[in-house]
Amino acid sequence: MSRRTFRSCLLCAALLASSPGLCRGQQQTAAPPAQEPAAEKEDQAPVRVFTEEVVLPVVAYDFKGRFDPTLEKEDVLVLEDGEPQRVRSVRRVPANVLLVFDMGGLMTATRSMNTTRDIALKFVAGLGPGDQAAVIQNSTRVELLSDWTADAAAVGRVLRTQLFSSRSSRLSRCLLAAADKLRERPVGNTHVFIFTDGVESQGDKALFEGALKRLAATQATAHVIAYSALAREAVKTRNSNIFDLDFQMKRSRKRYAEETKRQDEKLAALVAETGGRLFVPASDAEALAQAEEAARDIGAQYVVTYAPKRPFAAGGERRRVAVSSRRVGLQLVAMRAYVSPPANP
Repeated sequence: MSRRTFRSCLLCAALLASSPGLCRGQQQTAAPPAQEPAAEKEDQAPVRVFTEEVVLPVVAYDFKGRFDPTLEKEDVLVLEDGEPQRVRSVRRVPANVLLVFDMGGLMTATRSMNTTRDIALKFVAGLGPGDQAAVIQNSTRVELLSDWTADAAAVGRVLRTQLFSSRSSRLSRCLLAAADKLRERPVGNTHVFIFTDGVESQGDKALFEGALKRLAATQATAHVIAYSALAREAVKTRNSNIFDLDFQMKRSRKRYAEETKRQDEKLAALVAETGGRLFVPASDAEALAQAEEAARDIGAQYVVTYAPKRPFAAGGERRRVAVSSRRVGLQLVAMRAYVSPPANP
């Protein structure tokens, strides 16, 4: 190859290298797509998923009526408005028990003051490890005698030395104070135990009904020992005294006795709403036995949680619940007849 030819080849190679598009059949490579700015990704809101959970107190007994300590979630069938639900957990949690004493009306005439104190002392002494109690009473006013505490001995001292009766019932005010105090405790194994004759001397119907609603909204289980039967018996005994010539007073007592019956109906509605029980003892011995029965239920209680298949309405709604056992020999009772929407996370 001559020197001139060699130079011509070098020139052609240089031209081809600087202009690859001049080569016949060669394809250009597409540029990669532009990356999305990092700032734009960060501005996108994260997706949040909320899961509703309903808390339901349940009592478990074996076939002999004793507390069953072996309950598992596979043993529990929860029905919400008749539809089976998925049980998430079954666990034991400490109890929170609020004692409320409305020692007015004819409480002193029934001579049940000492019995009431004995019931409360026995109940507090039976609280388990981690359980907490608080005390509200109506004496000269509705007052908190003992705040939430696990010190059973301290609560016992308060009951022995500071528990007094009042000249008149203030049941509505007691229920309002109880609702405020119960909201301080978590939903679950929470109870209010009310001692009352159930009649306010100057009762405000709207106030009483509002107090019942506020108490029910705490989702605590309400147990009531109403001394109305003993009060009616006391009225009957007094009015039968032939030497009592105060006929106006006799009529007043009779009206009072009739009012206790109507008040019992309202208290029955309260315990039906909250899953508790209404006891109307005819004697002090019966009152003691019934209180022990209620304490037994509290000691045999579990907290069951489940995820409802249908979300609750935003405006709020109530659903009827029931539980049944999947295991032979196991007895289950739901301590609440209705559930409400759970709180948003």
